[in-house]
Amino acid sequence: MNSETSDNILLHETQYLPPVSSFVMMQSFSTIVVDGEEKFRKSTWRNRCTIINANGPLLLTIPIIGGRGVRSKTKDVRIVNDQAWQHIHWRSMMAAYGKSSFFIFYEEKFRRLYEKQFMFLIDFNTELLQLCFEILHWKKSIVRSNRGNISSASRTANYKMQNVNLKPYHQVFDSKHGFLTDVSIVDVIFNLGNEAQEYLANQSDFII
Repeated sequence: MNSETSDNILLHETQYLPPVSSFVMMQSFSTIVVDGEEKFRKSTWRNRCTIINANGPLLLTIPIIGGRGVRSKTKDVRIVNDQAWQHIHWRSMMAAYGKSSFFIFYEEKFRRLYEKQFMFLIDFNTELLQLCFEILHWKKSIVRSNRGNISSASRTANYKMQNVNLKPYHQVFDSKHGFLTDVSIVDVIFNLGNEAQEYLANQSDFII
């Protein structure tokens, strides 16, 4: 991985608790520009994340107004708040990671965001991203996209749902499922805790 420099800017799509590979990329940049000007794409990490529970990988999806037919810019995508999706997602997190080594240390930090109502998808994703940065002790700026910072960004990351070969680490249910690669960053945080930052820094096999 390239070392972080003060003028590195990454233009990145908004993602719901992004996969580990996104964080491997983001760690080398000092400023993350969240792209709200792009056209929203369905079936992506923008409103989905994967965690691991007793039955294997579990895809969590944030319901959005317009569903699969939404065609607005990402910054304008609104969350459906007349469903109990936040309660369901948080219960799923607790079931998946309640017995992990570090869940107890970060539980309340995540819980408060799942108990707070957000109108726009990009706002919820950004607050979760900021929380993950704080847990990882990453001193990075997260800003919204505009014409100036989009043109100056040195990289653009647009991830599709695909597996990335990352170094194995202990997962709650690995004795049952084996190591499952490139799931949500919360899997690394809850399983590795204060070693999560070092783990991400050592992913030399993942090349940007």
